[in-house]
Parts: sequence; C-alpha cells; structure tokens
Amino acid sequence: MVAVEAVVLQLLIKLADPLIKEVISLYEVDDKVELIVTQFTQMQCFLKDADAKQEGDERVKNWVLDVTDAAYVAEDLIDTFILKVEPLKRTGFVGRITRYAFIFSELIARYKLRSEFERINNKIRVISESRSTFGIQNTGQEAGTISAGPSLQEWRLTSPLDQEPDFIGFEKDLEILVDRLTKGELRRCVVSVVGMGGLGKTTLTKKVYNDTRVKARFHDFCAWICLSQEYDVKDVLKKIIDRYMVLSEEESKKVEKMDVFELRHKISEYLKGKRYLVVVDDIWTSRAWDDIKGAFPLNDTLPAVENGSRVMITTRIKVVALHADAQSLPYELLTLGKDESWNLFCRKAFPGHGNICPDKLKQLGEKIVEKCCGLPLVIVVIGGLLSTKKEEWEWQNVSESITWQINQGQEEISEILSLSFRDLPYHLKPCFLYLGIFPEDYEFRAKKLIQLWAAEGFLQQRGNQTVEKVGEDFLNELIQRSIIQLAKRSSNGGIKSCRIHDLLRDLSISKAKEGMFLQVHHGNSNAPASRARRLVIHSNALSECTSLNSSSSRCRSVLIYHQGNDMLESTQEKLLYEGYNLLRVLDLHNVDIKELSSEIGALIHLKYLRCTRTCLKRLPSSIGNLHNLQTLVVTSMFEVNIPSEIEKMEQLRHFQVMYPIQSRYYRGRGVIQGRPRLNQMSNLHTLTWVKVGEWMHGCLESLTHLRKLGICLDYGMFDVYGAVLFESILKLKCLQSLLVTTDLGYLEFPNSSVRPLSSLPSLRKLVLEGELANLPEPSEFLTNVTKLTLKRSNLKQDPLATLEKLENLRILRLLYHSYSGVTMACTSKGFPRLESLHLEELGNLYSWTVEEGALPTLTHLQINSCHRLRMLPEGLQHVTTLKKLELLNMPYAFNRRLRKDEGEDWNIICHIPSIDIIERN
Repeated sequence: MVAVEAVVLQLLIKLADPLIKEVISLYEVDDKVELIVTQFTQMQCFLKDADAKQEGDERVKNWVLDVTDAAYVAEDLIDTFILKVEPLKRTGFVGRITRYAFIFSELIARYKLRSEFERINNKIRVISESRSTFGIQNTGQEAGTISAGPSLQEWRLTSPLDQEPDFIGFEKDLEILVDRLTKGELRRCVVSVVGMGGLGKTTLTKKVYNDTRVKARFHDFCAWICLSQEYDVKDVLKKIIDRYMVLSEEESKKVEKMDVFELRHKISEYLKGKRYLVVVDDIWTSRAWDDIKGAFPLNDTLPAVENGSRVMITTRIKVVALHADAQSLPYELLTLGKDESWNLFCRKAFPGHGNICPDKLKQLGEKIVEKCCGLPLVIVVIGGLLSTKKEEWEWQNVSESITWQINQGQEEISEILSLSFRDLPYHLKPCFLYLGIFPEDYEFRAKKLIQLWAAEGFLQQRGNQTVEKVGEDFLNELIQRSIIQLAKRSSNGGIKSCRIHDLLRDLSISKAKEGMFLQVHHGNSNAPASRARRLVIHSNALSECTSLNSSSSRCRSVLIYHQGNDMLESTQEKLLYEGYNLLRVLDLHNVDIKELSSEIGALIHLKYLRCTRTCLKRLPSSIGNLHNLQTLVVTSMFEVNIPSEIEKMEQLRHFQVMYPIQSRYYRGRGVIQGRPRLNQMSNLHTLTWVKVGEWMHGCLESLTHLRKLGICLDYGMFDVYGAVLFESILKLKCLQSLLVTTDLGYLEFPNSSVRPLSSLPSLRKLVLEGELANLPEPSEFLTNVTKLTLKRSNLKQDPLATLEKLENLRILRLLYHSYSGVTMACTSKGFPRLESLHLEELGNLYSWTVEEGALPTLTHLQINSCHRLRMLPEGLQHVTTLKKLELLNMPYAFNRRLRKDEGEDWNIICHIPSIDIIERN
C-alpha cells in the first residue's frame, strides 16, 4: 500500500506553490482551498498510525484508501482548473480577471469551482470523523516536510559480469557445477540449476560462469542471456548476436531484418566448430526453451576432442529442466546451513562494524535467522531491515512478525519480504513502489530513475542539496536496506545502475496496485480501464498500447516499454494525449515516431518526456508551452531541429538529444534554431548532444548550473565557433562532464583550447573526438579527471607517457585512431588509480609493454580490433588486481598464443578470473 502520508504531503506542497495560490486567489476560492489544507494538515497526525495498522485490519485499509482517494480528487480538481486557466495566462487574460469579475461565464465557472471544493471538503470531513471508529490514534507527528534519509553517498539482459558481494555457502555447489561443465560427457548437454525464488540460483551461476576453469575450457565462445516470464524471442536472439558476435556494419543491417528462424540459424552457424558455453538465466517454460534451442548446435560431427559444449540454465521448475535435457540430471540447489546463514545475516545487519553482532542482540538474531530457513534473499532483506535498528525491542518486533515456515511456499516468502516495505519511512515507500515500472530482469539507470522520481514529486529540495542529490540519498538508502541491488558504479564512485530481484519487483507491483498507485499491463488489448495514477505498458505491438481505455483523467504517468519493431502512427500518438491531459510523465521507450504532434504542447503539467528510437527531424514549437518540463530526452537517427521556443521552458533541468545506437558516427544531435534567450534556463543541468551555432553567443556561458555538456561540431566550424565555445565552457564552473565531437572527426583541437580545461574545478569526465597535435604536460592537463575518452586524436607520440601520470584517472578509453603510433609503454608506478582500460581500433599499434609495478589497481582490460598487435604485454602477469579481460575481433595468431596450457602467452593471463575472447566471424 502506498504511504498515504506521502500522497497527502505531495498535495499540500502543490497547494503551497505561490503560482497556484495566486491563480486560486483570483478565482476567489482561496478560503475553500485553505480549508482543504487545514483538514489534511490535521489529518497528518493520524496517518502514520493508520498506515501501520492497515496490514492487519481491512477496515483501516479502506479508510486509508478513502484518504488517498480524497487527496487524489483534490489534486485532480486543482490540475484541471490550472489546465483551463493556462491558455488565459498565455494571452495575459488572467491578470484582467478581476476587471471582468461580473462576466456571466466567469461567475458560472467560479460557482462550479466553489461547489467542487465544497464537495471535497465535506468528503474529507466525513473521512476524518470516522477515524475514531477504527481506533486510529494521534501520533503527534506531522509529516511536515520529507525527512532526510541517511546521507550515504533500452531492454537488456541480466549481466554475468556483476559479481555478487555475498557469496556464502555455495562453495561445494560451485565445485560440482564447474566439474559438470568442464568434464564428463562429450555431447552438447544442458546443465540445469533448479530451486525456488530467492535461493541464489543466479548468484551461484554467475560465480560458475566467471570461474577461470570455465573460461579457459570455453574460450571459443561464452554468452549469458535471460528469458524471464516476459520475453520476446526475436529480441533475445538479436541481443546474443549484437553482444557476443563480431559482425561488419553490413551484416548488422541484415540482422535487423531477419526473422526468428534466420536469427537462430545465424547463431547456430556461428557456433558450429566451436566449444561454447551459453547460460540461459531464469527460464520459466518448456516452450521458452523450444524457442531458442535451435540456436545452439549439437556439434555432433566434430571429433571427440572438439565436443563438450554446454548450455546452462536456471529455473524454478524441474519439469522445464528435464524438458531441456532428459539425460542430464537437474542440480537442485539447497538452502544455506546454520553457520552460513548467520554469516550472511551479520554481513547485512552490521555493515561497517566488522560484521559482528553485539551480545545483547545475538540470541534474538539467531532466532530471526532460523525463521529465514536458509533462503539467501530473505536473509539479506531482513538483515538490511535490521541494519537500521539497534535496540532489542525493535529486533523483538521483527522476530514476532516472522511466523511462517519454509514448507508453506512462495507466497509466505513475499509476506516476509513485505516486512521491509512496511518498515520503510514514508518518503521511501513511493520510491520503492515506482520500481514496478521496469520490466523483469531490467538493469535501470540511476539517473533516469531519479529524474522520474523528481517528476512525480517524490523528491523535494533539501537545504542546499539539489533534488538529484536528494534522489541519490534515497537510492543509497534503498541499497543499504537491500531492497535494490547496486549493479554498476560510475567513474566518480557514484551509482550508475541498479536492479531489483523478481520477488521484490512482484511485491512492489502488488502493493502499488492495491493503492491505485500503479498498474502494469502486458500488451493486453482487452485490459479494463484503470483508476491507477500511473499506467505502465509492456507490449510487443503499439496497437495494443493505444487500444487501452484512455478516458481516465486520474492518470498522471504513462510509461510504454515497447519490444516490437512497428512505428507509432500519428493517429495512435494523439490517443496518448486525448484522455491523459493531466500527465506529468510520458515515457515512450523504444517507440518509433516520425513526427511529434503539436498537441504535445497541451500537456502543460508534463515534467518528464522521453521518446527513444525515433526518426524525428524536429520538435514542434508548441514544446515551449511545457513550462513545467524538467526532463526532455529524444533519440533520433537524424538531426533534430529545436525551436527557439525552448527558451520558455524555464524549469528544464535535463535536455538530451542522443543517437540510438553505439557507432563511430554520431548521427542524432540537436540543432537549436535562431538565438533563443537560454540565459532564462538557469536550472539546466544537462545539455547533450547539440550542434554549435549562433545560439551560443552570450547564452552558453550563462548556463552556470550546467553539470553535463555534449557539443557537436561540423567540419570547418571550429574556426567559426571554436573560440566562443571554449571561452564559454571555461565559465561553467559546475561542469562535471564535457563531451566534444564531430560527425567525422575531421577537427583539430589546438592545445591552447584544451589546456585551460584543467582550470574547471568540477570536471571529472572528458570525451574529445578530434585531432590533437600532442597532449599538454601532466601538470597542465586534466588533473581532476577520472574518466577520459580520446577518439580520432591521431596522436603521434605515445599518449600513455602523459596519461599514466594523471593520479585521479580511473577509466581510460583510447578509441578509433586516437593513437597512430606503433608502440606504447606503461612504466613502473604508472596509472596509480586506473581501474579500466579500453583500447579499440588502434590500427598501427604493434607492441605494448607493461613494466612491473604499473597499473596497480587495474581490474578491467578490453582490447578490440587492434589488428597489428602481436601479443599481450608480459608485464600483465604482475597485475594481480585484473579481474576481467575482453579480447574482441583480434587476429587468430594473437588469440592462439592465449590458449590454455598450450599457448605461448597463457602464463600472462592464467591468473585472471574472467577471460572473454570473441573472434571475428
């Protein structure tokens, strides 16, 4: 159930907005609105008690729903009223309302408005008076403002590379499964891991997948895919090809047009003659296996020494495992033992305290762990819950709440997980429920989630903290409580992406549905109209998305996650606007649009608009009507003309025009028309990718809050705009990320423009695409930067000689002709903090040396398409921190030297836990 306190608080914050109060006053209904504020403020003292009691009392649950509904109705009335007044504001008529107070139509409108407010007030009064009937007490704690949580600092497959931090109790299972993959039968067989949800199947399988013995055995080809309950077989097969097969640009275009049969055949042909391992994580049905098995050849015609390929699957259903391979006995995962359970629990309940339980809590802790019945997910979640509690009585309350036994089944597991939801402070409850918008097994970007939370009104600025920083704190708290899992960190150590376990996602959807917070549809064209405030649609066909009943004016957010390849027609697009004129969020993920309708400008409440995988060439001028918009994201294959009316969008914080695919050519970018007064957009934090032009003069330098800037230049434009561009950039003292690129890279950056960038105190990430005569001296060059990408730099001198002296550099990417020399060298103690190194398409690179003591913190090395490189540096054998090595599209002779035991250079890499070698097709 959504935290009713959060719903009421959002309404009170809205009613306190000075602009809303001004308009309400003009219509002389401020007394009625004030009464609503008073009644809800008084009711806040009772909401905490009601929220706590509703789980065990159906009558209290209904009372909470009534309060929630009343708050929603009041919000609907305010928003509808503003929607009608907005056109008058644009024409200047609102300021003349008092002058024409006796116009008959105005009198009628005012009377109707007062009547609506009167009706709402009566409803609130009746609800408030009924609370004593249900024993709801005054806690004496008003919600006031959102309290500060502890300040802690596209479709994709689940990733096998993200190592789980809590690998406890699976050591024997690991050894057995590694043996079953690397030894035994010579036929291509299926190794299945079977067990209930929350048992740790994926955690164990990741560990097996990344084991050095497994990587060495299947060096020809390793791949990880996920099916889940919601999958599109064509999409899954295409992702195998995109991620694990090296294809030319022409071949990639052909793949886009292939049907399922052709995709299976393409993969099968690629795998013929190879000893391969493919992991299929979270498979639910026998049919799902039948859909993909044709892609994995038996390789029966090969000599015995070349056989032994494996497919490894995880599933909750034993019948599915036996269907996949009746000759291979499924491996049934058991629960953790007593000691293992206790160790895992202490890691989560007492982080930062040596993972040691105090004596006064040990007996209670052991009792709680016993009730968790050895299920890792339950232990982790309960441990996270108790990490915020240090008193005996708090632990006693949790212990008494856990009354189920393991043999009662999966539903009881959800009940125990719901303890963590009920324990969340009210400001985090809507943030957790919102996680239900994402598809199963989806790794979501932290920035996107925080932007959505802000648009929904879950985040409020706190002192000098931005809403983005408040969102990071909320996200950190959910991670600390083990509600969500950290997937990747950014180069500055922040949160880059997260994921949520299926069972916790199911819990969020279930609770959200109860409170009309959110409704998820799966492309069911016959789905009934929903009263939910947020509508999420996961669909394969856009016709299913737009056929849903759109008559509900209550809906505030529409999020479509499309898996098909069809295009959204203009008539279908209009359906999204007609019934949803009070929208705050519109997220059209993977929804192809040719043209954005001018009717978008009527959605004046919109705060978040995202359109991905489009063919847009322009934004309508009506976009300027969206005065409340905070986030605007568009991906397109073409240049997108941006009207000068964007200057009216004074609340805009994040404006991104992006290319939809990774390519050496940047296709999508924004072209700002005319010379809009962007100095009015003082809230802008993100601006990417935009083409340099007249708009920069006197404007770019005024965007003083800008954190991220992506700029595109055409050939010859540096002479015209280069000086203005870099002079303006040097005035952006808050800038953290700078990306400068061109269509084809034919651009030379003078050192006089690059060197001063070191004066930007906050700059941490830099991407430069264009020629550099040489790199400035280390003392003059980007001393604070943690992530650096160079592309088409055509450097003649070894860049590592300079870059290895940058003490804060963590990630270095030298891409496509960034260096045209023949040799590179890392000297002893060079790159003291580098964690990730990526070398790609350095066409002349012949040799690379690494001295002992260099790269002391390197964990990830990727080399891609360096076709003249003879061998890996011998010094890599001393880089004991290296955990992941990826070699993509490298010559056959280079890869042959790295074969296990028999290769000349195997000793250089034998200590690396994860090695991926993907050869050219």
